[in-house]
Amino acid sequence: MNTGFASKKYDLFKILFTGLTLFALSCISPFEPDYQGKTNLLVVDGSLIKGLDKQVINISRSASILLPEYEYAKYQPEENCQVKIMDDSGNEFIFTEESKGKYVANIDDALLKYDTNYKLMFSTSSGETYESGYQRLLKTPPVDSIYCIKEFRYSPEYNRENIEGLQFYVDLAAPGDVSKYYKWQIEKTWEIHASHKINGIWDGSNIILFDSPSDSLYYCWDTKTATGIYTASTVNLSQNVIKKIPLHYELSTSKALIFKYCATVRQFALNKEAYDYWHTKEIEMTESGDIYTNQPYQVKSNIYNTINPEENVLGFFWVSSCTFKRLFVEKPFNNGIEDNNQCSRATTCTSIFNENNLDFLYAFVKNARQFPKPPPVFFYIEIVEFSGICFNFSKDECVDCRVRGGTIQRPDFWE
Repeated sequence: MNTGFASKKYDLFKILFTGLTLFALSCISPFEPDYQGKTNLLVVDGSLIKGLDKQVINISRSASILLPEYEYAKYQPEENCQVKIMDDSGNEFIFTEESKGKYVANIDDALLKYDTNYKLMFSTSSGETYESGYQRLLKTPPVDSIYCIKEFRYSPEYNRENIEGLQFYVDLAAPGDVSKYYKWQIEKTWEIHASHKINGIWDGSNIILFDSPSDSLYYCWDTKTATGIYTASTVNLSQNVIKKIPLHYELSTSKALIFKYCATVRQFALNKEAYDYWHTKEIEMTESGDIYTNQPYQVKSNIYNTINPEENVLGFFWVSSCTFKRLFVEKPFNNGIEDNNQCSRATTCTSIFNENNLDFLYAFVKNARQFPKPPPVFFYIEIVEFSGICFNFSKDECVDCRVRGGTIQRPDFWE
């Protein structure tokens, strides 16, 4: 065997391969997308939903992709628009600007008719006029069931696998003669507690001792809409039924799961055009984490400039009706709060306490260093071994649940 000849052939192959690789790499140039006409776009987020008390249309301008650090390039509400919705019989519903770029209308639910077509119409302060295509109002069947299962997932927040949490699911069981396209929205409400109930108050002049501990600032509730988009279709199924449709996932470490948690699932029947839009957005959001960050121009809006139809507009106007169901979950992981690490308080103790003699408390309020200010300042009482009766003055989450978030207004539906 002529090993010398084989070795020379191998060396020649390596030289040729290396040369071709370097040549190919030299032909690769950076991808520089054409941003012309694709920044500062009009963004419309609006719907008409039978079953909701308030109808909302949000109109804004998209942030700049090229120069996000400049103030002018950030999200800009589109103010002073003239906004209305019109049905196919010529009836109009006028919206007013509740806050910058947010337009609202309270429409009597009886005026919104099933199988009627509606479209969005508005003009900007610069005189540009826009319309959407007509959308048919479909009747949404009731939510069949909502439930949650403890599951382990990867957590981007902790960059760890196998983090336990609650995965929420919904089942669809609809008649065969209604829509085959659906979207769900999740609203989560949770209970918040202060660390202690209030035994009294310093109002700036007087110390008032309550007859019994007050829970007026002990319970709060907060509500947020889950950011995910959830869609499903039965168009290729033999029945209008789907089991175990995944909705949002709540980590076990979430403060929302400490006490009581309520998931409100709203179900919307869609036409195919609206479903295609939201289903594509669901895929984009899953991949990129934001509704308008991953190639938004591939999804065609149904909103157009009446004078310049070629203008790129982001967003979609959709019409539906709403049904909902709630699921309450109480202390699923028993993850409590370390009160002592979160409370800031000024404390004084006494071995003998007479309700008719509060002079020592007045002296403490007047002379204590780092006493919480300004009034009113609340206090709670503890019986401490070797210290006696201790009065803890505080303004934070020790005694006021609002510091942890939410309001003291109990939701009407709370169980």
